[in-house]
Amino acid sequence: MLLSNPATNDQRPLREAHALAHAGIPVTILAWDREGATKRDSRFQDGLVIKRMRIRAGHGTPFFTVPRLFIFYLWCLGHLLGDTPKVIHCHDVDTLPAGILGVAGTRGGAKLVYDMHDLPEVFLHFFPLVSLTQRITLAFCRKMASHIVIVADSSIGYLTSRGFNESRMTVVTNTPSISEARFRERTSAELRIFYYGWLGLERGVGALVKAAQSNPKVSLRIAGRGDLEGVIRDAERDHHNIKYLGWLETAEIEVEARESDLIPTLYEPRNKNAQLAIPGKLMTAMSLSTPALVPAGSYQAQVVNQFKCGLVVNSQSLDEVLSSIERLANDLELYNRLGKAGYEAFKSNFSWETMASRLVRTYSSLLKD
Repeated sequence: MLLSNPATNDQRPLREAHALAHAGIPVTILAWDREGATKRDSRFQDGLVIKRMRIRAGHGTPFFTVPRLFIFYLWCLGHLLGDTPKVIHCHDVDTLPAGILGVAGTRGGAKLVYDMHDLPEVFLHFFPLVSLTQRITLAFCRKMASHIVIVADSSIGYLTSRGFNESRMTVVTNTPSISEARFRERTSAELRIFYYGWLGLERGVGALVKAAQSNPKVSLRIAGRGDLEGVIRDAERDHHNIKYLGWLETAEIEVEARESDLIPTLYEPRNKNAQLAIPGKLMTAMSLSTPALVPAGSYQAQVVNQFKCGLVVNSQSLDEVLSSIERLANDLELYNRLGKAGYEAFKSNFSWETMASRLVRTYSSLLKD
């Protein structure tokens, strides 16, 4: 597996790698520790090995990062040609060039798997002629990839319209395991909201702050970094029911999520990637029997409407967002009905056990051919 981060907190590739390793499939992750997050490589009892290249580079700084990305490609290529893997699994499009070179270097001896966490445009917008670059990238991928792993059914149409074969796709959603799920009914009058991630208006953070400012029954805890950090700090000073937690590690986020009543995912569907996404936060909310609060016009809304497990709102309408939060705060019967529906849908359709079995079946087929 090729991964352009340290492979420390990125749950999706780690879950996938451990699932394959537990099934007896040897897995090595070639990771780029661009953050200086580790001092050593990792080995796990299930056989998973993580090797890391430690050359620092930021995120979102193309003139600094892109040259180092090519160094990462060369580092990966050296390992791939030396280890002769049977499958090269590329997490996101920024590792795809190294994977394609690795397949070419093994003269077709390795199969290529493209794991599309986000649409290619998310990474390729740094490059000139984005549309052309994306078409060329997808053309190479269509020709050389033996299989595509996608996060939701919503991406099937995106890829088939570009010439990909649906039979070569497997949906693997980033989602908790059954052991991490919890069913409960809320009895408290207080509605505890937890938001974590990028602190931007396009994520609905401003509306969440307004909800806490206008409703004393709402308690808001926010973690992350972003443009609205100053606004949140000011609101925290003036309102006892708003708490800014700063940047949290994964284990701390999990604790906060389990103690919360609402984990909103109000990402405005401004672009195709946001429209098709199924955030891990939505899966976490469903697994913890908390209602979903999602934006209209998104794939999230389709999931929520199908399973009747939350409220769909126009994320650009502050009044609509505030009234929906107030409904969830005041109507315990509605809250618990939606939460239970989400929990049942998670167990039946979205647990990690379901996703892991799909991935293992896919690999068993790839390795058999």
